[in-house]
Amino acid sequence: MISVPDAIDRLLAAVEPQAPVEVPWSQALGRTLAGDVRADRDAPSADRSAMDGFAVRSEDLASPGTTLSVAGEVRAGVGAGATRLARGTCVRITTGAVVPEGADAVVMIERTVEDPGSGTVRFEVAAAPGENVRRRGEDVREGDVVIPRGAILRAPEIAVLAAVGRTSVPVVPAPRIAVLSTGDEVVEIDRPVAPHQVRNSNAAMLLALLEAQGLAGAYLGIAGDERGKLDALLEEGLRHDVLVVTGGVSVGTYDLVADALSRHGATVLFHKVAMRPGKPILAAMCGRTLVLGLPGNPVSAFTAFHVFAAPALRKLAGEAHPVRPSLLPKLTASIVRRPGRRTYALGSLDPSRTAVTPVVSASSGDLFALSRANAFIVVEEGERPLQAGEHVEVLAWE
Repeated sequence: MISVPDAIDRLLAAVEPQAPVEVPWSQALGRTLAGDVRADRDAPSADRSAMDGFAVRSEDLASPGTTLSVAGEVRAGVGAGATRLARGTCVRITTGAVVPEGADAVVMIERTVEDPGSGTVRFEVAAAPGENVRRRGEDVREGDVVIPRGAILRAPEIAVLAAVGRTSVPVVPAPRIAVLSTGDEVVEIDRPVAPHQVRNSNAAMLLALLEAQGLAGAYLGIAGDERGKLDALLEEGLRHDVLVVTGGVSVGTYDLVADALSRHGATVLFHKVAMRPGKPILAAMCGRTLVLGLPGNPVSAFTAFHVFAAPALRKLAGEAHPVRPSLLPKLTASIVRRPGRRTYALGSLDPSRTAVTPVVSASSGDLFALSRANAFIVVEEGERPLQAGEHVEVLAWE
């Protein structure tokens, strides 16, 4: 067995991000940007009003109570044209409108009293240069990098793409992922189930975990404990960038995955890691395909996905820092430590992420305990129990 850190290092060293592709902005959400995006013009592109009110020359409003003549109006979406503000006049202006030449401030409408009959406005306040004016280029200048290479494109970044006129961008594409279940005891969830059988909760769980990361998984079905069908489904799965297999990776007579991968020419990165649950995990490369063999027990498979599969998938998707940082909340109750292997104990992290409570689990097959947890408490091997009030390392699921 190798340690968890060594296994993660070995896994991440074996995979590289996908080659960039150009996609429309509408398909870029959640992807990693493969090249800098730059501003195509200054933003704002002109001096603009930050308020509804009146554009003025600040020198005309040195003191409150001044009255100015209204010389016109400038609305958002309409160019200022040849409008030039003369001394002793003002222009009615709306939020976002271009400030006319000669004006250097805007007074909000709430601080004015307009007399439509005389065409004048009395100002209750003085004005300072630049007041309520968004200056040209104060956000970004033409040519500035507005989204750096390596950024994950979220809704704000999509808005920036639209603002600078980028209809398409180069991104690291999502890896193509297949999910395969094994075991004669596993049946599809819509089929009758006998006492000696289990429903295929692992596949449903893994497909949901992939979707939560913005990835899609192709479900290949269940390969029973029979060499021919397993080989055929493995061959189909190996056409993808990643193949995730559940079950069949331990050392029993009917744990056939390791031998099947060997027949397909796979190079094993590691098989068995010093952790609980999830010890039997297998990782291999078959050509350019990453194969992750997760244990059949649901909690073990869930743990192995978060600790190993998720970082590998994030690197394949182009993320520069695929391993999520740990949290250090306080433990609310004592927790036993065991020798020999690192333990990923189920925990319930409070909304503030400052405290974590151990979640009781009957075994690595107790998937119902997962629904009561939202994190792993990382318990290093040892003899002394961790006590309530101690800060502990926690790996949050979200």
